[in-house]
Amino acid sequence: MAQKPGSRFENDTLYTSSGYKIYKGQIIQLASGTGENSKFRFIKYNSGPNLEAGRFQNTSILVKKLYGYKISGLGNRYIGITGTITYRDGSKSKIEIDMNFDRAINNFAGLPAEIVVPEEFRNKLPEGGIIDEIERLYRLYKEGALTKEEYEVLKKKVMEQN
Repeated sequence: MAQKPGSRFENDTLYTSSGYKIYKGQIIQLASGTGENSKFRFIKYNSGPNLEAGRFQNTSILVKKLYGYKISGLGNRYIGITGTITYRDGSKSKIEIDMNFDRAINNFAGLPAEIVVPEEFRNKLPEGGIIDEIERLYRLYKEGALTKEEYEVLKKKVMEQN
């Protein structure tokens, strides 16, 4: 029986569910946040708030260390990243973030990703297809990550894609 593709963390490299790799020395390009007021929904300061839209939009992070790989009870996958962020004005500082990496890459159907990755790694429905995707969106709504309105809009987009 074939195994479902999934994420894993080994030898200092994170292999995401979509096949994208994050590793020490890599530069991660942040795009725009998809949350309220364009805050990053899936990337936050380590043990802190989500990244603010204006300050972090279109910046890059040089990965120095990956740590704390975990999968939540709801199946969300997280990794801690320590690195150096380069702001749009060229200034730099140290940063430590927690990233729900599969959601930052794949996000929700019909919405852009929060990190820039090649097209081949983005916006794919999970293995289970439309029913699993709608169930996932519903769980996110129930846990408060989505409003009722966001849930309904995203559910409609998933249904229209199939």
